[in-house]
Amino acid sequence: DAQIERLEKELGRMRAGVSESVQLMEQREMGVGLEYEQLTHASAALREELHTELERMLNDIIKFKIHVQGSLEAYEEFVASEVDREMAEQEDVEHQDDVAMEIEEDDA
Repeated sequence: DAQIERLEKELGRMRAGVSESVQLMEQREMGVGLEYEQLTHASAALREELHTELERMLNDIIKFKIHVQGSLEAYEEFVASEVDREMAEQEDVEHQDDVAMEIEEDDA
């Protein structure tokens, strides 16, 4: 009988230990679940923030590209007009030289 009582006491302690362990595990599971939800919300917020920042950067880059393109087009137009102007001046000089040569030939 003494051995049965001792075994029953040990079994009672084991059941109490198991119940306590189960309770601790359930609490841990709830804590982990809560932490998971918090991390999920934090990662979604961070993703949205990064997406917004990326969108802003892309807009800035596109505006800069358009500005550079416009500046290059304006410069290309400037260079073309300068080339046209210089060619016209050179043609005028050549025409004046031709006229001067004709006058000299007529005088001779």
